[in-house]
Amino acid sequence: MDATHNTATAPSGPRVLRTALIDVSDGWDGDARCRGEDAALFFGPNGFEPKRERLAREAKAKAICQGCPAVRACREYAIVEGELYGVWGGLGETDRRPLIERHAQVATAV
Repeated sequence: MDATHNTATAPSGPRVLRTALIDVSDGWDGDARCRGEDAALFFGPNGFEPKRERLAREAKAKAICQGCPAVRACREYAIVEGELYGVWGGLGETDRRPLIERHAQVATAV
C-alpha cells in the first residue's frame, strides 16, 4: 500500500513469517500496483458503507492486487503487523483475520 508503514527491521534481519519466509522489510511496496491508487479503494470511506458497496469496492481493490509483484510480501506484512483494516495482498479484513490470529498463536508459542 502507499500508506505510511512502521516496518522496523529486526536486529537479525528483515521480519518474515516463519512458514513463508517472504521478505517484509521496507521497500517491498515500491513495486506495488496499488501505488498511486486512491487509498479509499483499499480502505473504504470514513463512516458507514453499505455491504453491497463494500463488496464491490473490495473486488476492485483485489483485482488490482492480482498479478502484483508485491502481493505476497504485502500479504505477509499485513499478517505480521496485524493490519485489521483494508485490503492487503489481495485479502480483505475478514479474509485476513483468521490468518492474523493463527500467526499470533504461532508467535506466542515460539
